[in-house]
Amino acid sequence: MNTRVLGELEQQVMNIVWKLNGCSIKKVVIEIKRKKKIAYTTVATILQRLFYKELVNRKVTKQGYWYFPRISRESYIKNLATSFLRKMTYTFGDIAITSFAESLESLPKKKKRFLLELLRK
Repeated sequence: MNTRVLGELEQQVMNIVWKLNGCSIKKVVIEIKRKKKIAYTTVATILQRLFYKELVNRKVTKQGYWYFPRISRESYIKNLATSFLRKMTYTFGDIAITSFAESLESLPKKKKRFLLELLRK
């Protein structure tokens, strides 16, 4: 799976699918409409894109498609972070690593300790 950064609306829809652990297009529309106006066809298109990007699976029901996560939120984030770090170090080499290390100083202490512990392992 080639993990790519999602657009703002794709990410919003994917977050709903993860939260509900499976849903219809209508359910996603209802969730999004709590905050803003959106067309049913727009959500249908976004879910179709997420299907082709292999982030969701779908099955046919009497009411239409039922979409459910193909990958967990945690796995997606790990894949995205790994892909990003590989691209950065491949493109910018030691400068990327140095910049990353320097940015650790701006993290809250608890997060910094957690990240440093992960790096030690």
